[in-house]
This record gives sequence, C-alpha cells and structure tokens, in this order.
Amino acid sequence: MNQKATNAEFLQLIENARAHMESNNFTYTTVANCMKTWRSVYNFALSQGISNYSSELAEKYMLEKYGMSIGEDAVTNTQLSPYMRNKVRALRALTEYQLHGHVIKERRCEFPTWPEEYEDMCRQCLSYIKSLGYCDATFRQKELHLHRFVDYMHSQGVSPKEMGAEHLYGYSKTLYAYSKAYLSANRSTLLLCLKFFYENEFIPNDIAMFLPQIHYHAKAKIEKVWTEEEIEQMLNSIDRANPVGKRDYALMAIAANLGLRTCDILNLSIENFDWDKSCINIVQKKTGEPLTLPLSEQIGKAVIDYWMNGRPNTTAKELFVQHTLPYQAITDSMVYHIFNKCYKNSGFKLSESKQRGLHSFRHSLASRLLENDTPINVIGNILGHVNSNSTSAYLRIDIEKLRDCSLEVPAYD
Repeated sequence: MNQKATNAEFLQLIENARAHMESNNFTYTTVANCMKTWRSVYNFALSQGISNYSSELAEKYMLEKYGMSIGEDAVTNTQLSPYMRNKVRALRALTEYQLHGHVIKERRCEFPTWPEEYEDMCRQCLSYIKSLGYCDATFRQKELHLHRFVDYMHSQGVSPKEMGAEHLYGYSKTLYAYSKAYLSANRSTLLLCLKFFYENEFIPNDIAMFLPQIHYHAKAKIEKVWTEEEIEQMLNSIDRANPVGKRDYALMAIAANLGLRTCDILNLSIENFDWDKSCINIVQKKTGEPLTLPLSEQIGKAVIDYWMNGRPNTTAKELFVQHTLPYQAITDSMVYHIFNKCYKNSGFKLSESKQRGLHSFRHSLASRLLENDTPINVIGNILGHVNSNSTSAYLRIDIEKLRDCSLEVPAYD
C-alpha cells in the first residue's frame, strides 16, 4: 500500500483544521503560515514512517529540525524570530484542533469579544483587576489570559454554572506547548479570576484549587553576562562613519551604560534629554513611574552626533527611527538585529549559552554595580525598580560577595 494512503487521517486533520480557521475568520496570512508548517510536519512524518499526527510528533519535528522544544520561548537565550514563532503557533493550533476541535485566537492587537453568557462576569472581573493597580501591559496580559480561558469554555459548550475541575484539566491540556513563564502568568490570572467568580456567585464552586501547579522561577534566568571590556569591544565594532552606525552606537551606549529597558529606549525622544542638568527624564512604560538618570559625556555626544548628522528628516517623535521610508520608529525585532550585528562584528568567540539581547546589558550593569559595592537600593533606583524584591534577585549573581557569606564546613568523622 502507498505510504501516503495510510496518512489519510493526518491529511483530513489538516484540511479540517484549515476549514475551521477560515470559518472562524482567521486571517489569510495566519492560515497560510499554518498550512506551510503543517505540510512540512506531514512530510517529516512520512520520512519517519509515522502515520498520524500527535503532540509527540510535533515535538520530535521541532527538536530534530530546529533543535528546540515547542514550549521554549527562546533558543540559546535569544528571542525567537517571527519565523520560529509562526512555526510554534501553527503546531499549537493543530494540536488544539485535534484535542478539542477548536483553535483559540491569539488576539494581541484587538479588544476581545466575550461570549454572551460570560460577558458580564468577565467585565466585572476585569474592572476589579484594573482597580488593583496593575500597569497597562500587565492588565492587557491578564485580559488576554482570561479571554483565552473563556473562549475555550464557550467552545466546549460549558456555561459558568457548569464549570468544574474537569474543565480546568481540559483547558490546561491546550497549554501543553507554552513556556513555563507563560503558564505561570496564565495560572496567576486564572487564580485571581476564578476566586472573583466564586466569591461573586458567578460559578457554583471554588475550583481555583484544581489549577495545575507550575514550578517556575523567573529569577533563575538572571546571570552575569558582559564585562566592561566586552561591552567596549561591541561598541567599538560599530562603524560611526555612516548614519545607521551613529544610530546603533547611541542606542547601544544607552542600553549598556544606563540599563534602560528596550521599550523605554524605543520611546525615547529628544525632549527626554535635559542638557542643562545632564540627565535623562522618562516615565517607565512597564511601571508608569518617573525615572531620572545621569547623562554621561559618551552618551550625550553620541545622541547629538546622531540627531545632527545621522537621523533622517522625519515627523516621528521617537529618537531612534528606521533609515528607510517612511522613517518610522524602530521596533523590538530591529533592536534585536542591531544587537546581534554588533555581537558578530565584535568577533566574539563565546559559548552559545551566553545570554544575548539588549536586556542582557541590564543584568550586566547590575553585576558591575554590585562589584563596585553600590548599595542595593541605589541599584534599584538606577534600574527603575518599584519593588525592592526585583533588585534583590541580582544579589545572587555577585559570586565574590556570596563567598564572603559562606560558612566553614565542620569536620565530620
């Protein structure tokens, strides 16, 4: 028998998933990207003698072709490219459809619509969450987590009054391929929402206790990464004789010496620079809190050089812009590209496990400040932390100070 004939069920799954996504108004681009990945997985299955699709096949496909697990949101400590994110998203969608006959939309750029039987309770819950003082980005994340959960319950025909532990278990299976960071954040949202639903009698039982435990420690990712010499080597590798190089140098110098988050660097405008007082004044996007940092001669000269001699003539208010029409503000993905270009041009021969990306400069700055005996509260002020616990996490990267705290092991017979 022809091998492809034995894969009819696999092909039918792909066709049904495609029809489902089209009927639920997924964009043409999303469906096309999914189909491209699904055909690739199908051909991979044929080469392996596998007849049917499964989550195990999807994992095997990603590991053998790309050296990563579906649940990873980074590879060798670098952010996934848009191409790889589309791959992962397509495999999650096919597994969701196989398990539940439904693919949940990832509504990142639009306001979610709520099923009628869930609308009132969800809007009340979101009003409560908003009152807790979360920043806009965190609130938006929780809104999307709640929508994904409700969308699943609605797709399974589960009303609020029928919701039980078995439905939580079913929903948790749809998240099998997400990173632990996402699972932890998603669980935190659902704990908050399910408690609210129960206390306000929207659901009959307190089922929050049945949410699966997620063992995840974000602070474990913090590490010392770049020395001052390595940072200087990267900055010196940038060709400042051309406009793009002037932009890249100013951007990298700000990140390396001030430790600003990428989102805050992207939002910088020339109005943020107080030249008389030699400082930079911003309102942090993540926390909404004001932050003032000293403006060194190196950064000041780099910004002036870019502003006067490199930046295109554009109406964009942001300092750092693209150098191709229509000269809009640069994006996260462009910043990642700029960092990698500097890294490669610097000639480093480092381990692949070395953390990269602009945020690694933030960790490096904290490490250097600790080595110079800077008080932890001062480091927190420089990094713009609202919570002192965020800064305390950096204490464990100062190995030499930790050695001073070690105790002698007593003799043992």
